Amino acid sequence: MMHLNNLPLIHSDQQAIVALCTPRGSGAIALIRISGHNALTVASSLARLSSVRSIAEVQTHTIHHGFVIDQRSDEQIDEVMFLVMKAPRTFTGEDTVEITCHNNPFIIQRIIDLAVQCGARTARPGEFTKRAFINGKMDLVQAEALNDMIHAQTELALKQSQAQMQGTLSRAVAGIELQLVAVLGYVEATFEFLDEEQRDLDFAAAIAKRINAIRQEISILKQHFALQKQVKQGVRVALVGSVNAGKSTLFNALVGSDRAIVTDIPGTTRDSIEASVYKDGAFWLFIDTAGMRQTDDIVEQKGIERSQAAVQEADVVLMVIDAARVMSAQESEIYQQLFAAAGEKGLVVFNKMDAASTNPSAPFLKEIDERAIFYISAKQADGLQGLQNAVEGRVQRLFAEAKSPYLLNQRQFTLLTEMQVDLEAIANTFGDGVHYELLAYHVKELLEKVSELTGKNVTEQVLDMVFGEFCVGK
Repeated sequence: MMHLNNLPLIHSDQQAIVALCTPRGSGAIALIRISGHNALTVASSLARLSSVRSIAEVQTHTIHHGFVIDQRSDEQIDEVMFLVMKAPRTFTGEDTVEITCHNNPFIIQRIIDLAVQCGARTARPGEFTKRAFINGKMDLVQAEALNDMIHAQTELALKQSQAQMQGTLSRAVAGIELQLVAVLGYVEATFEFLDEEQRDLDFAAAIAKRINAIRQEISILKQHFALQKQVKQGVRVALVGSVNAGKSTLFNALVGSDRAIVTDIPGTTRDSIEASVYKDGAFWLFIDTAGMRQTDDIVEQKGIERSQAAVQEADVVLMVIDAARVMSAQESEIYQQLFAAAGEKGLVVFNKMDAASTNPSAPFLKEIDERAIFYISAKQADGLQGLQNAVEGRVQRLFAEAKSPYLLNQRQFTLLTEMQVDLEAIANTFGDGVHYELLAYHVKELLEKVSELTGKNVTEQVLDMVFGEFCVGK
């Protein structure tokens, strides 16, 4: 067995790292990964193969039955399978051994501890993927897409992140880079031509054409960023309105279970209640908010403030109104404000139609499309299907608008925005005549931003930020 004090010096970025790659909890099998410059040595020190061979000697990409052994005491820790993969044809680009053991936390920890004793160290969050990036197995955009794929909450988010893994955004960014290199080529060519020769070559027009093409490409990439929250996390449907309007009854009907307390006492729901439903390949988060009214109760007032915030954060807003009584002037003002805040995502729902004696109305209804007004009885389940169809229609429209192959995150969006601002400034300089030396400087700055976007030229701080969001085993 090789101990730490007998190991050759290995840089921390090359030293074998070890981590559990499957979720902790009940299950039959767990997978532990060891990857790094000395991964085969580490694995050989704790393995006893049934073939009586050393892991370092076996062929790459082969699976072997054996046992994990504590060689200090010759104790058998577990009967396992070893998957041996030698560099460079591995996920990280390094020698890698994956151990499939029984999913018992004590066994898992003993194997990890043995690996550390044999020369590995425990992996940091995202370190396996970080090494894959460093070793050229993927660019930074693809690495971020991998994390998005693991945490995808909707089928559309999964498909888009998988497309990113295949390089959809990377190819688009590479196209922008080529265009910028071409612009730089034109700019530097101007330094080589004499004035009389330059008259036959309209460098300014050629540069302006490519700059505009790049600006258009970036605009397309950014176009769907505002919709990515729904794509990644699912849809938020908020139920808001005055107290005792039947929001909780409607909430329970939409969710399909009695999550919210239903009574005739005004202000029963003092805080937001949430429930998730999986529909049509996405998670729908329904939010039952506190009733909107003026109150001196501090707890209830906080709930009302959260209701107002829910309108801003929601993707669909159901403004629930009690149809069984006449709306007060104060309530009318509240709903007017709600409608203004919700805009196109708002649907007006007159509830308790089973108890209504007259056709309900409100002053602000004149401003609302009739197709966005619904008359229902949540208690009797009357009119619910039409409302549900309308909500589903709004959600489908959201996802239809988001069907772009690009799934940007905030880091990528910020860099693209900075590039867009720089390109706008460059385009504006053409009106005052082209200063080619200054233009060359700005184009080189843009190329640096492209390199930061893909990770060709990126700081360690940015890498730590990106890979710090990954789980330890990835």
